[in-house]
Amino acid sequence: SRDQNGRLMWAGAKAIQHVGSVIECEAEAIRWAVAPLFGFGYRRVIFESDSLTFCRMIREEEEVWPLLSPILQSITHMLKANLEFRVEYGLREGNKVVDRIAKESFSSMNYVPKLYSVTPMWLKDVVEADMPMEFVNSR
Repeated sequence: SRDQNGRLMWAGAKAIQHVGSVIECEAEAIRWAVAPLFGFGYRRVIFESDSLTFCRMIREEEEVWPLLSPILQSITHMLKANLEFRVEYGLREGNKVVDRIAKESFSSMNYVPKLYSVTPMWLKDVVEADMPMEFVNSR
């Protein structure tokens, strides 16, 4: 998650096990991301997903797959408790930080979830390079 100035506030990494599809993995990852930020009391959060189908399902623009129904119910329950939370679609290529975290989670073979409030060294350069230009120029 980033603040209104584009600075990284939280980064999470978790290997998702025992899922049968990419979209199921995406849904589990979003559910895992929503829970701590919801618990921390953040009032406005935008979650990004590189799955257009998933985003359409969560916005009720597309029929929910039966396999995803319990996961989506859990996510929407947390999101509806705070109407300023939402899930938006974004290309994976447009967010190098998410791509780097996904690769780190996959390659680490460590299934312990990690939530970083300080940017880890392996992510620092990517965070700086991925910062939106309007925030880089305003520093």
